[in-house]
Amino acid sequence: MQLPKITVVTPSFNQSRFLEESICSVLDQKYPNLEFIIIDGGSTDGSRAIIETYSSQITYWCSGPDQGQADALQRGFARATGEILCWINADDLYLPGALLAVGEFFAIHPEAETLNGGAFVIDENGDPLLQGFWTYSEGVAATYRRFKWYGQDGVFQQSTFWRRSAYEAVGGISRDLFFLMDKDLFARLARRRAFCRIPRLLACFRLHRECKSRLNQARRLNEETWFARRHRGDGKSNLLRPLIWAFYRIRSLCRKALTCAPVKFGLRPLEVPTRVQP
Repeated sequence: MQLPKITVVTPSFNQSRFLEESICSVLDQKYPNLEFIIIDGGSTDGSRAIIETYSSQITYWCSGPDQGQADALQRGFARATGEILCWINADDLYLPGALLAVGEFFAIHPEAETLNGGAFVIDENGDPLLQGFWTYSEGVAATYRRFKWYGQDGVFQQSTFWRRSAYEAVGGISRDLFFLMDKDLFARLARRRAFCRIPRLLACFRLHRECKSRLNQARRLNEETWFARRHRGDGKSNLLRPLIWAFYRIRSLCRKALTCAPVKFGLRPLEVPTRVQP
């Protein structure tokens, strides 16, 4: 089987506490056709020294001022030559075997454009943080209609992969976004073709005190308003919108009852490979 080249882009800024583990989670995949790009925003916390330690195994890296995460991603993907694209943040992780599973899926399914797999939230120490149903997912075969009217629930950016041809066709990352660059990109990709799903845990999203997800919620709300204007301009009445949302909410709750709830309440173990340590 001819495995496609996968390009992993890591945007990084002052995440030295977690950066080495994130880099190792990529390199220790041992994926035979890997392109690994790190765009560091000029970190001052020792991140550069960590990157230099692994520089012989990194396809390209740079460290200097940028305009934020979306700008770093845009520059990283502009250098990508892989058929399959993805990004992993400097504080997040891939689970062992993730890239091989993804590469094999795309090789077997040439019609697939975007793939979503399972992921779960970990804390600062790398332990599972299963406090709510949103902290665990076994992947979602998401559609544009779902993104537009319901949201990104269950679709972790860390476990989503897409073809470069589709990325270029939809215009790539929206550089001006701070929070929703993944949701906006995924909505545009899903508008071309619905996501495929692989029911396997692929990645971990780390939640900690300094992570962006806990900062500047007013800006997030502004971007959600922008997203709604961009993707819901199809004449749907205000009365119909909550009904569509409720439809997807019920489906999501049924999915979580079958997958998330058994793990959260200890009825089924969290069966993942041992995470790679630096």
